[in-house]
Amino acid sequence: MRRSDLRSLAGGITVATLVLSPFVLFGSEEGKAEENGVEVEEESIEDIEVTEEDVQTYIESEGLFIVSADEYDSLYEFADYEEINSELEQVKEELAENKESLKVAEDEAEEAQEALEAAEDESGSTSSEADTVYQLYLVVGSGMSSGEIANILEDSNIIDDAGDFRQYIDDEDLVMHIRIGNYQLDSSMSVREIAEIIT
Repeated sequence: MRRSDLRSLAGGITVATLVLSPFVLFGSEEGKAEENGVEVEEESIEDIEVTEEDVQTYIESEGLFIVSADEYDSLYEFADYEEINSELEQVKEELAENKESLKVAEDEAEEAQEALEAAEDESGSTSSEADTVYQLYLVVGSGMSSGEIANILEDSNIIDDAGDFRQYIDDEDLVMHIRIGNYQLDSSMSVREIAEIIT
């Protein structure tokens, strides 16, 4: 149940209390006098009767609703908002920290890639495409799927086919074992070796 529903419930109880309390507190003088053993002359006061229909009409016109005491108690058990809000704030802080760590790791990976490219340019390597070993500083973030990882590996020339990598991960039932972290990979590694490193 949402916070607004609990507020409506509390409002309904308050309204019902306000409507019925004058009758309890200021009941007929005759009834009070009889309780005290005193006779009182009847006064010409009009008795006001509030029917269930009147209360129901009022509740509907105010957009309120009624719940039983048992329903209210069961709802109250789940209404520990302070604890829930505290946990939510902790999760938000952890998420912000993880985003910062991921950003730092991505920056480091980018710098390492730039340094690697600069070193290759300086060395003037003229080796053939088949002899070239590609390197990748892979950052596996929270929630990344094996498909996303496979596409990154293929785009970086670490593996030849992303489909083969996804198939290996699925066949070996490693999907739920992929760990968040930073990994140094290169194209000389097999799909099995890469999978062992990131799981």
